[in-house]
Amino acid sequence: MAVPTAKADQSLDALSKLRIQRTESREGPSWFARTLLVLAMLLGIVVAGIVLATKNGWLTVSKDWVTVPDIMQSRMEVRLATVTVETGRSADATVVATGYLESRRQARIGARAPGRIQVVNVEEGSRVETGQILAVLEHADLEASLAAVEASLARAKAALEEQEIIIQQNKRDLERIEPLWKSKIVTDTDYDVAKFRFLGATARSASLAAEIALAAARVREAEQMKANMFIRAPFNGTVISKDAEVGESILPGGMGEASGRGSAVTVADLDHMEVECDVKEDYISRVIPGQTTEVAVDAVPKFRYQGRVRKIIPKGDRARATIKVKVEIINVDDRLFPNMGATVYFLPVETSETAKTPERRTFCDSAAIQSDDTIRFVWIADDQDRVRRQDVKAGLERDNRTEILSGLSGGERVVIATPGIQAGQLVKINR
Repeated sequence: MAVPTAKADQSLDALSKLRIQRTESREGPSWFARTLLVLAMLLGIVVAGIVLATKNGWLTVSKDWVTVPDIMQSRMEVRLATVTVETGRSADATVVATGYLESRRQARIGARAPGRIQVVNVEEGSRVETGQILAVLEHADLEASLAAVEASLARAKAALEEQEIIIQQNKRDLERIEPLWKSKIVTDTDYDVAKFRFLGATARSASLAAEIALAAARVREAEQMKANMFIRAPFNGTVISKDAEVGESILPGGMGEASGRGSAVTVADLDHMEVECDVKEDYISRVIPGQTTEVAVDAVPKFRYQGRVRKIIPKGDRARATIKVKVEIINVDDRLFPNMGATVYFLPVETSETAKTPERRTFCDSAAIQSDDTIRFVWIADDQDRVRRQDVKAGLERDNRTEILSGLSGGERVVIATPGIQAGQLVKINR
């Protein structure tokens, strides 16, 4: 083994001095520093959110407050009533009721037999008269059946005519042979043959007459079945709905669209219109048949139709505590259609004091009027559904309506009494 030299010793010395310098492990940041870091991050997120919301109009920031936009505010649900202005005698109405227009006569007209529509002769708005053909169902098969039974009838009539000739011939043969039989020239057998041939021909004639009657009945049946394919107007009126088109099947009785429509058109008598309205049980004693009324139709503003109580339906609505009343409109015009909204003013008996009624009077739903000590007021909802308080001076109350002497001019939307409402609050309209 070689002895290490001095140079080798020096190399070993140098290698022994080589070491990897290891740094001492540091401790992480303190909990206080970590908390400050988290708070700083949260604050940055909040500030960034506020800046973004302000730029987009979601928030309005001023030096004193931050305003949350209307869309983000919670809204109280309320019901509204409209302040009305009455003129003339309607201001003195003893009862006011709302309802809907309907025609005195209205019918969904279908066929008396099932079939597929071949042609429709009318459109919505068409004026029709009694018996006019509105639609026709396919009936080629019925025409063929009618032709067959008419041919059977003609054959039966021809057979009867032929039989009449045979009867006449047999009658003459019997008349010729009878003297010969009495004179003993012909035998009894020959006489009996002639006699029974005549009787048989007569009986055959009665059978053919019965066949003619049966064939005639079948012809009438086929004609009626064919007539059932023609849908006709039952009364004078106007087509308000076209319920089926060419190619659709309809069924008598209206069994539903799954198996076919029940009617082709709907016809209404628009010359005789009436309002079906609900009168509260508490006020029904003020309504009598024949009573004069005024009718305000929503679709015809600033005009009042003259009406008359036609019928009081003798049945109450337990859930709503109302009685149905039908009011016929006397001066019907072409601006009235079924299902339009209407208000009926039941007028008192006309007296000499009626002419003293003011030209214009304002009325408000009594449930919308509130009081604060001695001051009466209402909450008015503007176009943005924000409420404001309005003091009013109220007059007499009648039929849940209070006359407003000052403070309202008509057309305002007032809030039906709702506890807890505040000025400037946004509300949600319960429709």
